Amino acid sequence: MDLNKYTQKAQEAIYSAQEMAQGHNHSQIDVEHLLLALLQQREGVVPQILGKLGLAPEGIAQEVEEELNVRRSRGGGG
Repeated sequence: MDLNKYTQKAQEAIYSAQEMAQGHNHSQIDVEHLLLALLQQREGVVPQILGKLGLAPEGIAQEVEEELNVRRSRGGGG
């Protein structure tokens, strides 16, 4: 994958997702890791879109984090 083809924000999200996966002892980056990384970007487009839709990015991020924690406690390696 050539990360140079992605925007700076996309590159940051991929790196953050990778760190999250490692932090949860998951063997691969899953969609939940990337979603959480995108939700946590303060100036990112995802929180802005969700806000315009009347949704709370923080609440969604918390739910995704809880799912990742459940997966870790079950020994789900990714």
